[in-house]
Amino acid sequence: ILLLGFENGYSTKNIPLPTQKEYRKTLIEKCEKFIRAVRWRAYFFLNPDKKPKQKEVFGFKSTKSPPQMKELKKFEDGMLSIVQNLKFKKSHKQFQYKLCEDVKKIEKETKLLVAADKTTNFYKMTTDQYGKLLKETITKTYKKADKEAQKNITIKDRAIAMELEIDDRVDITAPNQAFVTLKDHKANFKEKATCRLINPNKSEIGKISKKILERINSELRQKLNVNQWRSTDDVIKWFRGINDKCKQSFICFDVCEFYPSISKDLLQRAIDFASKYVSISKDKAEIICHAKETLLYDNGDAWAKTGTTFDVTMGSYDGAETCELVGLYLLSHIQKLDMNVGLYRDDGLATCQKTPQQAERLKKELCKVFSENGLKITVEANKKCVDFLDVTLDLNTGTFKPFSKPNNNIQYVHKESNHPPSILKNIPLSINKRLSKISSNSSVFTRATPQYQEALRKSGYRHPLKFETSHPNNSNENRNRRNRNITWFNPPYSDNVGTNVGRRFLSLIEQCFPPENSLHKIFNKNTLKLSYSCMPNMKQKISAHNKAILKTEPNAEPNRCNCRTQACPLDGNCLAASLVYQATVERGDNSSKDTYVGLTEGPFKTRFNSHKYSFSNQAQRNATALSKHVWSLKDSETPYKITWRILARARPYSPISKRCNLCTTEKYYIICHPNLSTLNNRNELASSCRHRRKFLLKHASIT
Repeated sequence: ILLLGFENGYSTKNIPLPTQKEYRKTLIEKCEKFIRAVRWRAYFFLNPDKKPKQKEVFGFKSTKSPPQMKELKKFEDGMLSIVQNLKFKKSHKQFQYKLCEDVKKIEKETKLLVAADKTTNFYKMTTDQYGKLLKETITKTYKKADKEAQKNITIKDRAIAMELEIDDRVDITAPNQAFVTLKDHKANFKEKATCRLINPNKSEIGKISKKILERINSELRQKLNVNQWRSTDDVIKWFRGINDKCKQSFICFDVCEFYPSISKDLLQRAIDFASKYVSISKDKAEIICHAKETLLYDNGDAWAKTGTTFDVTMGSYDGAETCELVGLYLLSHIQKLDMNVGLYRDDGLATCQKTPQQAERLKKELCKVFSENGLKITVEANKKCVDFLDVTLDLNTGTFKPFSKPNNNIQYVHKESNHPPSILKNIPLSINKRLSKISSNSSVFTRATPQYQEALRKSGYRHPLKFETSHPNNSNENRNRRNRNITWFNPPYSDNVGTNVGRRFLSLIEQCFPPENSLHKIFNKNTLKLSYSCMPNMKQKISAHNKAILKTEPNAEPNRCNCRTQACPLDGNCLAASLVYQATVERGDNSSKDTYVGLTEGPFKTRFNSHKYSFSNQAQRNATALSKHVWSLKDSETPYKITWRILARARPYSPISKRCNLCTTEKYYIICHPNLSTLNNRNELASSCRHRRKFLLKHASIT
């Protein structure tokens, strides 16, 4: 295992400049999402009688294609013009040159770049080393799952989605590949590498469970007199309220592997407890429990915990909310002990005014409460000063100050990163504000901030950190404001784009929806707003590299062509799949050439045969723009010749990424290279992805 050369140079949240093609494709995706939302909003505004009944969809978007509307044609043409007429410029930032070089290093690297668990380091590993470490970690707590396990989970997912009438919006649970992060903060790391197993497999039902749990936890916190903290600010508020601090002592505890240690029985007890204070129907309780039915995947193989598929995974949609519900249940038992206690997920802190011997007894009673619920904790008692979350609390002096782990290398996004300027401008200001909040006074702030000031300097900022006293909330912030139905346009930001996308967008709204326009009421600068999104950062580049390295190669090269009686239309590649292709129609007299761009998820040969059928069958003459053109040539008895070629290969829709690169690539060539698609009538900017249908619970085949 070798340390990667640039791991301590800068934060992996820095964003490199994208290529023109990469930026345009991302902008097309954002425009598609925005135009679909605008079309639906306009359609229901102009046709109120067709508005569907109100129902809870839990954040899942409709997969239906919105109808085209003549009232929006000018606006959509303007959006298309923004994409087509983008101008780019060169960026001369030195830091971007460094990022560009590192991106090239990553792309050329033949080994995996494995992230550390609690530091900013990355380590090089061969696929064999990584595979062995991953397999050893999985087999410690997991066993091969039954073949019917995933089928049974999907059947239940579908039943829940159908009951809620959202089965046409929800994807099947994607088989996300498990991975590990290295625990390089451990003392014996150099002798023996240990790691943390991460199961990123997320049940889509978890999004529903999250909404339900948020409501339950919110109501439960209001009715129970317990300290469940949700941020460091809550901890500081609790600490300020402690009386006679010098007479108190801390009891600090940490729940070992809290998420995976939550059993189905413990969760059910927590739900039963909550139902005494909050209304929880049987169906909702069932959804909460079923959302934890999940498997771990490694190279396509499904693994489950010994004897059960119940697993609260880190990073699941409702993992934090589940942890909070169980935490509230545990706090209801802990508060019976004679101490002032609070809990932030798996970290707990309490104060008591006891002798050291009495505090040790409280410590044992605390361990007993967790042990009875199948949980293990590490506890320290009789402490006057503790490091909790990102703050150090001191009972002797009554002060608190910022805390960071000794082995943590503080890094911030660089001033020359490819982030929107508003974000870069506010980074030092927000850091200053945050450090002031978690410092009890100016002297504490001054002693604690040198390392943060140095990190800001290395990231290119010249902002001096100064202690800020907290101010009461501005009365203007609390005044009643009218809730507007806002539709957001989130174009990607890039420093090498010369066109001011935001200005052109806002100008387009004024031109297309003046006060006299019938849609001005719902489409104006108050209801259509812009907020820039970000391009992939260095961490995402590393993740993409690792996925490419780990991609399993087939043992035997697949057959690329099966043409026997005729020449292959793609020069021996007719069985290639998931590609964007171009057909060139050349007249016999060489007077003109017309081009058509299409895509196919399956083998090109199948799509080619469909085209051939439409050329020879009169009933199919309007099947595609290409067939229309061919039949017009036939009608005029004009000889022609068609040649085919591959423009690009891309992956179709995946429930893992929630993206269809195949559709986006086709749209890119049609919109940004119109000379390659002179026959295409539609720009496809707002068309739905046809490849997602089979992944929806409503249509997914369960085998």
